[in-house]
Amino acid sequence: MIDQTPPDPYVVLGQLVVIGLIHAGLTLALLWINRAYGDRPFFLKGDWWRPASVMIGLSVLSGLIVTGLSMAALQASVMTVLVINAGFLTLWFLELALIAGQRFFTALFGDDLPREISIFVGFVLATNGGYFTLMFIAALFRPQNL
Repeated sequence: MIDQTPPDPYVVLGQLVVIGLIHAGLTLALLWINRAYGDRPFFLKGDWWRPASVMIGLSVLSGLIVTGLSMAALQASVMTVLVINAGFLTLWFLELALIAGQRFFTALFGDDLPREISIFVGFVLATNGGYFTLMFIAALFRPQNL
């Protein structure tokens, strides 16, 4: 017989906080990297986001938004939470792939590789990062009695 006891609310809250921290950390890293390279993230307009205090505030806000959306989606199912988080992870890691491919790997490889291959390397690494981050989030919601 399958155990139908509801999950402990403190465990679920902890899982949602970890999800929020992951997204807040990714947002902060993207903002910091964009500022270091003198770029602008695709999801922000203007230069108002460049002070460190504003970047930290935006990161906390993005973590709270994703946590709130995940909490609301958890009422439907765990799969809905994973789909919502996959969407946000796609945005964060796509931005990271573009920055890494256009700035970091192009400077790292120099004239040894064409620029398109440098962008492709950044895309492959970011895809792997997004996949493993999503698998970590999926592992958070796996039943504990396996």
